[in-house]
Formats: sequence, C-alpha cells, structure tokens
Amino acid sequence: MEILDLALRIASIALMVLLAVLLVRQTRIGWEGRISFIAVAATESAFLLNTTLMPLGFPAALSANLTLLASLSPNAVTWLIVTIFLDPPLRRWPWLVASSIVSALFYLHQIMPDAPLAYLCAFSGMALYGALFVLALWSSRDDLVECRCRARPGFAAAIAGLGLILTGSQAFGLLEEGTTALALLKSTGIFAVTFAFALWILSPDVTLWPSDQGAPPSPAPKPAPQDPDAPLINRLETAMAEGIWREEGLTIGALATRLAVPEHRLRRAINGGLGHRNFSSFINRQRIEAAKAQLADPDLCGKTVLEIAYDVGFASLGPFNRAFRAETGQSPTEYRRTACDEVPADLADSENIMPIRANLH
Repeated sequence: MEILDLALRIASIALMVLLAVLLVRQTRIGWEGRISFIAVAATESAFLLNTTLMPLGFPAALSANLTLLASLSPNAVTWLIVTIFLDPPLRRWPWLVASSIVSALFYLHQIMPDAPLAYLCAFSGMALYGALFVLALWSSRDDLVECRCRARPGFAAAIAGLGLILTGSQAFGLLEEGTTALALLKSTGIFAVTFAFALWILSPDVTLWPSDQGAPPSPAPKPAPQDPDAPLINRLETAMAEGIWREEGLTIGALATRLAVPEHRLRRAINGGLGHRNFSSFINRQRIEAAKAQLADPDLCGKTVLEIAYDVGFASLGPFNRAFRAETGQSPTEYRRTACDEVPADLADSENIMPIRANLH
C-alpha cells in the first residue's frame, strides 16, 4: 500500500506540473487563471509530499517549507475557484480573506501540534469548502459561459467536495491521521480530481475560462443573417432598447420567458453573440449607462442618487454604488460632481437638494 500511495502521489504531482506548464502557454486563458492553478499545483504537491505513508526523509529545512506551502492549500484552492466562477466586478476578496484565515490555522496546527487547534482547523476547513461548493452552484444563475455551466456541478463536487470529505472525515473521527485509508483517500482523490480538471481545461470548447476581465467586452459584430441566433439577438436588442433592463430583480430566466425562448439559448446568444459572460453585468451595464446620463444632466441635480438608482432598476443604493464604481471607476457622487458642482445657493438650501447629500454614499 505504501508503494501504491507513493505512486499515486508522484503521478498527481507530475500531472499538475505538466498541466501548469501547458496552461502557462495558453494565451486564451487569463493570467489570474494560470497563476491560481500554479498556486494550487505548488501547494497540493507540497501537501502530497508531506503526508506520504512512506517516510521520505526530507531535511528539516525542506520539510518546514513544505509544511508552510501545504498549509496554503485552502487559500490556493479558493483562489482558483473564485477565479473560475466569479467574474469581475463580483467581489472575491472576502473569500480570499476567509481562506487565508483557514490556511493560517492549518499552519499553526502543524507547527504547534499540542495546541487545541485540531477541531477548529477541521470545522473551519469544512465551512470553507462547504461554502465554496455552494458558491460554485449558486453563482450559476448569472453565468452565460456554456462550458462553465456544464462543468459547475462536477467541478464543485470534485474540488470543494474532496476538501470537505477529507476535513470532515478527520473532524468526526472517521479516518485517523496517518492511517493507510486516509493516505490513499488523499492520493487517489487528488489524482482523480487533477486528471478530470486536465481533461476539462484542455478541451477545445473551453475558450472563455478564465480570461482577463478588466475591460468591458468589445462590441460584438452584428450576427450574420444565417446565424441561427440572429433573430433572437435582434429580439433581445429590441427588448433592451424598450427598457426591459429597468425591471427590478430581472433574471435570465424571466427574460427568457418574456422572449419565449429556452434559457440555454438566451445564455448562448448573450455570451456568443454579444460577448458577455455574466448576466448581471450585462444588465447592469445598461443601467449604469442610463444612470450616467441622469447624473450628468444639470437639470436633474435635484434628483437624489437613490431615486436614480431606483429609476434604472436597482433595489437599493449599495448595489448601485458598487456596480457604478466597478463600471466607471468612480462613485455616483464623483461622477455627478462635474455637472452639479455649482448649485445655486437657494437650491442648495431647499429640501430637494438635501436628500442628494444624504444618499450620495
């Protein structure tokens, strides 16, 4: 069993190294996607080398560095998952902060094994991987990239599920640390997940994951008349021109119902025909453009920011401010200041102007 365990671990490490080299050369994949996988490959390799059944006799300094690197595995796995499934401007930093705390607990437990940290590490790890599992499935509601939508359930079960099983089995005493069963579960599980991930990410139809998303998508060319999605794209553009995006809480399912088309066809049309990866970002871009027009209109300086947010389809001020800043790099206050920096004194003292200042942030 020791030989089998070691062979699986070496095979996993070799596969991750090979995949990392291939991904570095994949210009169709954004830099963050490539670096996050390299981080996973490094931390998981250290974890595999540090937990073998057969003692490998590493020097103390190397063993200490492997322990530190292996402890960063929750952080690296989280980075990879949020890079895949959360397109900007969705916030990733809370996930990275939470995973960094879990990684710190894992490291402290490794260097201070006598401290009562075992259960805290196990349950914090379970909470993190469970939350990542839910994230991968929950965020599918806005996903427009077909290859990602298909991969979500399996990917969530494979990566987050494996972490959940490993930490849960130790937390509840189902598998003791250092046993053959736990070691084989680690080596077999990581090899299987790595192999499945390699098959997916190197598949020819995975053309949009995870690309750099710092800039808005370029305007998509008009669909050719023979394009089967051309009539749907024309109907979608007509609905958008008529202001369907103003409807609060609009979902892709509701929009598909209004257009009388299957949801998967609408996803494909918006993604492939218009170049958007995320439905909320697609709708919010229309809303922010309308908000910018109102904020820049000197005749509307008496209209509160909150009123403008409601008018363009946002349910509250917080999401509007975040979406506006993500789209323009400015807050609504900063954007408006150019048009409304010189408000007449009698207007500034009126009740019309007071709500503006109360709701600008």
